[in-house]
Amino acid sequence: MTFHDLPRDWPTRSVTDPDIFVDLVDLIVRDQDRHQGALVALICSADGRLVQPVVVSDIPVLAAAERARTLNPLIGAILAHVPGGSLVIVVARPGRRDTIDSDREWHESAIRVCRAAGVQLSAFAVATPTRIWRMDDKTAAGLETSGELGVA
Repeated sequence: MTFHDLPRDWPTRSVTDPDIFVDLVDLIVRDQDRHQGALVALICSADGRLVQPVVVSDIPVLAAAERARTLNPLIGAILAHVPGGSLVIVVARPGRRDTIDSDREWHESAIRVCRAAGVQLSAFAVATPTRIWRMDDKTAAGLETSGELGVA
């Protein structure tokens, strides 16, 4: 499936709905971002519907403290504009079709920053030119999940 397969009512659904999650990420994260690297935040309402995607392009390799500084403005936007909202973070990057250490480090940073700010991190995903997958706590520990999109 791809974003072409999204149901017509996708805007009324929670971003984390497993039936649309990967295809929605495919819709929002541009191919250019997957080739050059980007951090994508999906700011969601209290009921999980997409309010605003935010893309930070050309993300260099960052140390853990720098990752937190990159994430803090996104958290601030939620707190200021979407009371009770949540956040989905997607790391877009070139390279391997499976989880790498940098993905885990971004995931862990997102968990820490969201927890410290009192913002719900609803999901974390990785988008490469050939695959999109959602990470969960098992993925952060090195195990894969089944929610993925193989892009031809």
